[in-house]
Amino acid sequence: MTAFEGDEEMEAKEASSVPLPWHQSLFGKTAAFLMLAIVLAYCIGASAGWFMLQRDAHEQWRRQAAMNAQIATSTIRSIYTFVAVETDPLGQIQRIISERPIGDDQSVLETGFIPSDVLALAAAQTRHEIWLFGNSPAGERISLATARTNETGDLIRFDEEPELWSGIYQGFASIGEERHYVAALPVTKADGDVQGLIVTSIGQAEELLETQRQLLWRTIGALVAILIVTAGAVALLLRKALRPLPWLMASLTRIAHGDTSGTVPFQKRRDEIGRLATAIETLRAAVVERESLRQMKETSKQLEHLAHHDALTGLPNRAYFNKRLKQSVVASTAQGQRFNLLLIDLDKFKAANDSFGHAVGDALLVSVAERISLLLETEDFVARLGGDEFAIIQPIKTGSLPEASRLSKALIEALSTPFTILGHDVRIGASIGIAKIDSEISESDLLRLADVALYDAKAAGKGTYRFYKDGMVMAGANRYALERDIEKAIEQDELELHYQPIVRCKDEGVVGFEALIRWNHPGLGLVGPADFIPMAEETGQIIRIGRWVFERACRDAASLPSDLYVSINVSAHQLHQANFIDFLKEELQENTLAPARIEIELTESQSLSDPQINQAVHHLKALGVGISLDDFGTGHSTLANLLELPVDRIKIDRRFVRDIQNDWRKQAIVQGMVESAAMLDLCVTAEGVESLAQHLELVRLGCGFAQGFNYGRPRPLPLVLVSSPPGHPLQTANGTR
Repeated sequence: MTAFEGDEEMEAKEASSVPLPWHQSLFGKTAAFLMLAIVLAYCIGASAGWFMLQRDAHEQWRRQAAMNAQIATSTIRSIYTFVAVETDPLGQIQRIISERPIGDDQSVLETGFIPSDVLALAAAQTRHEIWLFGNSPAGERISLATARTNETGDLIRFDEEPELWSGIYQGFASIGEERHYVAALPVTKADGDVQGLIVTSIGQAEELLETQRQLLWRTIGALVAILIVTAGAVALLLRKALRPLPWLMASLTRIAHGDTSGTVPFQKRRDEIGRLATAIETLRAAVVERESLRQMKETSKQLEHLAHHDALTGLPNRAYFNKRLKQSVVASTAQGQRFNLLLIDLDKFKAANDSFGHAVGDALLVSVAERISLLLETEDFVARLGGDEFAIIQPIKTGSLPEASRLSKALIEALSTPFTILGHDVRIGASIGIAKIDSEISESDLLRLADVALYDAKAAGKGTYRFYKDGMVMAGANRYALERDIEKAIEQDELELHYQPIVRCKDEGVVGFEALIRWNHPGLGLVGPADFIPMAEETGQIIRIGRWVFERACRDAASLPSDLYVSINVSAHQLHQANFIDFLKEELQENTLAPARIEIELTESQSLSDPQINQAVHHLKALGVGISLDDFGTGHSTLANLLELPVDRIKIDRRFVRDIQNDWRKQAIVQGMVESAAMLDLCVTAEGVESLAQHLELVRLGCGFAQGFNYGRPRPLPLVLVSSPPGHPLQTANGTR
């Protein structure tokens, strides 16, 4: 037993089993005096704070009421042009001047708006109720219209009835059975005769006063807590039992910080210390129990939310959408409730996602969801189906076509407006397919019709919307279908590389291979790069395809003899990627491949003079990778690139090689290229050599290297390893670049 435990036991034995009445105890008297002083000080401070709160609250209510009145008056004047206003020197409207009643039959005929519609427009901006009051025969103020209906018949009674309606009134008023804090603007004739009132609310009195009531209860609760803590502290001090206090304080601190492990000491004591320790232990147990219940509730809510909502955007997910769509179809069949189904597919999202990274792509989807939600009405339902696809269920109020068209135009305009995401300006668009329900139809068929309309919108050039029409099919949307199939091509292992040999012209010895991509489409067969690479560059899918090509080509190059290299085409989109150089380094290291065994072919329909591309090419050269200009002499592959880029090789485009043996102009051009390259210490490879005559002519002109069907067609790697062009077997190749 420790000394501390011995003292505790000794105090317990000396304590009386029957405690003295508190008023006879010095402890009680001292505690009462201290608590009385605390209560007095607390009440004084609380009263001062209470009066300041009330003053600030009333001032805030007056400002908000005045602002709502200004907004309502502005809306009324925009419709009833025959009214005028009177303002104070600060520009605040004090009354509305009209020689005839507002909202009478003549004004309805002139404007096309009934009073409730006008008030509804104003209420939509103030987000609170608005009334139009007129004079009853009995001299009372009776409501003629609200933002919801006409002629409600409610009377208004002000807490402080103004004697003369010369200006705006701000204060509490009872309207019917409800009490509101209002701003009342008199509607008078020019001579001051009051015809009615425009009354705007900032909220019911019950709601406005709730904050003050909550503060009052919190003040009382805080006072009670302070008294309890003070009583315990005084008792501890007077009993000279300060040593247990740090232990109990530590227990409370741990509980406050969420640490509820371990029981509270001193619970066996029979004095206030023991009782306080027991109370703290009870609190700890209650906190443990409440925390467990709270965690269970939060977990349950989170699981329920995750089951029906998209984790990224917070919108309902596909499962929730299917459930809601089924309910809508059932309601349409049973009750005749018509609705439009809109399928939204983002244009150029994949390009933005691949170009700027997944973090930007995720943030972009969140911003898209926010813009879509802002354009919807209360009854509309929006969900994210997955990826960059969204769906909207739009109940039809009057006409299907105009309502869907209006919403679709707004969506396309909103989503085509540039986004600023993580410091990047991102431009995308949207295509929308629309199907309406007019007869009994299943939800799956309705989705199919909307999807067909979406395909048609995509085929029309994107950035537009289409309604489903009878007889509409997927025809004409092959490009869109092919675009969507590219996404699955890598995952389903449909891409493959073929290799075409590159030979020395003087002895036709193989020095390397060019890696050429092919797509083994399950429905279309073998698809060449010309049919899908331009589309992949446009959509940004070239980034994923390019990474796959590099991974496969580096792995294949490692299996070839060490004196052969592999040439790989690179898109400018890839060179724009910040991590492209690091990715290439990792592939070379992973495959134990010397950088000199890889040659990068710069091929792109856009200019290669971009500073970022220029910097990337110089980094590649510093790494030891070979650089060649593909299709030299055409497009952007010009002599200017030789001055800016560290090029090792130029590849003469096949159009200069075709029929070169019979065309003296092509011979002159090729000879000029060869001589210029020699002076710049560059290698020259002629592309598209398909005959012996072309080969002999290139040898005569001094061309160093060539590739084409004359030496071998592109083949998969296994066929390349077991077969080689006639007369120069692969296993004997020993040329260098």
